[in-house]
Amino acid sequence: MKVPALAAAVVALGIGMATPAQADGFDNHFSPEACEKSQAASDFKYAIYYNSDFGGAYRNIGYSVWDFADERIGGAPQGGTQPLNFCHGGNGNGQGIKNNAASVKNKHSTYYAVTYYNSGYKGSANWTTPRTGHNLTVVKNENASFAWQTL
Repeated sequence: MKVPALAAAVVALGIGMATPAQADGFDNHFSPEACEKSQAASDFKYAIYYNSDFGGAYRNIGYSVWDFADERIGGAPQGGTQPLNFCHGGNGNGQGIKNNAASVKNKHSTYYAVTYYNSGYKGSANWTTPRTGHNLTVVKNENASFAWQTL
């Protein structure tokens, strides 16, 4: 889904950027919600899939991710990278999420799940409306970050 004109203006002005509870990346990496629970059972509201049509490996994500290839735990710079990887079995299991995703689900009832082309919530994006899922079209296999957004 392309970004609606109003949403583009909102993002450009930095208005309505409220997000669900913020975290420092720790939960996205280590919470049982991410890799030990199924997408249906997880309290995390965003799931990103390796294949189209919600196929292959996936990961549940609860909080916005600045860079799928290097999500800093605690927000401080650290040596090396800390990538988020697909962790539920299937095609793509263990692969890095950055530039490898083809579909997403948004279980949130209020927020849009926005999957961006560039790190830092920048560039072209696929907006996923609350309580829906779809194949990525704009950023398929070219995805670098994710954020919760409101209109």
